[in-house]
Amino acid sequence: MNKWAYGTNTIVSTVIFIGILVLLVLIAEQKPLRVDLTQTRSFSLSGQTRNILKEIDKPVEVKVFISASGPGAQNKDKIKDLLDTYSYNNKNIKYEFIDPDTRPELTRQYDVKTYGTIVLEGYGKKQTVQTADEQSITNALLKLSRKEQKKIYFLSGHGEHSLSADERDSFSNAKSALEKDLFVISEFNLLEQEDIPADAAAVIIAGPRKEIPQREQQILKNYLAHGGKVMLMLDPLTQTGLNDFLKCYGIQIDEDVVVDRLSRLFGASERVPVVMEYGEHKITDNFAEPTFYPDARSVVPSKKPPEGIDVQVLASTSQNSWAERNMEALNEGKAVFDKDKDMAGPIPLVVLATIKAQQNQPDEGQKKDNTPPPAGQEGILVVAGNSLFASNSYFGQYGNGDFFLNTVSFLADESNMITFDRPNISKPLMLTRAQATMIFWIVLIIVPLCVLVAGIAVYRVRRTQR
Repeated sequence: MNKWAYGTNTIVSTVIFIGILVLLVLIAEQKPLRVDLTQTRSFSLSGQTRNILKEIDKPVEVKVFISASGPGAQNKDKIKDLLDTYSYNNKNIKYEFIDPDTRPELTRQYDVKTYGTIVLEGYGKKQTVQTADEQSITNALLKLSRKEQKKIYFLSGHGEHSLSADERDSFSNAKSALEKDLFVISEFNLLEQEDIPADAAAVIIAGPRKEIPQREQQILKNYLAHGGKVMLMLDPLTQTGLNDFLKCYGIQIDEDVVVDRLSRLFGASERVPVVMEYGEHKITDNFAEPTFYPDARSVVPSKKPPEGIDVQVLASTSQNSWAERNMEALNEGKAVFDKDKDMAGPIPLVVLATIKAQQNQPDEGQKKDNTPPPAGQEGILVVAGNSLFASNSYFGQYGNGDFFLNTVSFLADESNMITFDRPNISKPLMLTRAQATMIFWIVLIIVPLCVLVAGIAVYRVRRTQR
């Protein structure tokens, strides 16, 4: 009897256990859960891609033309893992593998010339990708889902940074990154044309070195008053004639240079202030990386901005910084904080002004036949007290590139492009002075010395044993 009861209990327990396993499998199939435990997040998509996938609301079919045994066959599992990740994040993404050797008619239909070609179809359009990586596939999804490519215009004619030169101070890396985000980049000169292009999603003024004439300032005012978006980057010790222009928007700039002791921890000069505190805004949401601003000036919101203007700080330095006004002492490396003359930290370096929309007719200086942004839109002016933070020499450092691209994406009304971990920005390993010194001593001194001592010890032991 006891044996029969024991056997019955065993069978019942086994059936219950199997039933639980089956139930868990069914739940996992209905609501699968993926956890990426790799240190480099190898099986996770970037925040930018996840944001874009949230906007994919129609089916997208992905066809991968790859041979079972021909060229590129070894990459099939890697491509499958990547597409599985896309499909997991958005059920509208479906994919299939097609062997060009066994299905030549389909290969000809999609005009596939090489193994490994990926074709994406959706939104009544088709995109072809030759490289099976996240950046290429995400860009193809953007091209499918976007109704138009927005245009970003850089103002020129006042000594602004070049977009084409491959120099340290140029903006060629920033331009390339914007183009990878599928913006169309162009330059314009208000000396050669009478107004801001009507199709401008945003205007960027990157470090002017000369004074901007009143006529051009009035054009910018009209543009902002009718819902325009402008990013203005002003370096210290440059005479641009924009002080009164900025006061109209509750922003004040002074003749100073920001000094930051905290920068020493990153192995940088005191004249390269670091920002680790960001205001609450969509641009900086979940943004935690430090950004650096070499030779920056203070950009201070007015205590009482003009009516219809709202100003907020996007980025400011630490309390260990100050805005130095004694340029002679600064250039001699003898700058010290003077509470009677200098501004104490934290120092605001980037501010954003929101201009309430005006329903009136075009102002004086605006072309009647120019089509302004839609009525009812708020104008946005972002002012940074430095332009070099987005130059080639600093664009890839820490969060500089992401901060710049987030700002432009917000201005262009592309909120799904705002993120803090883009896949298309190369971020080199940056070491503090202390870390570099430690690596020097360990790699070049301590380790070789240990090997030498061990070798001598082994030699002496063997010699005594003879």
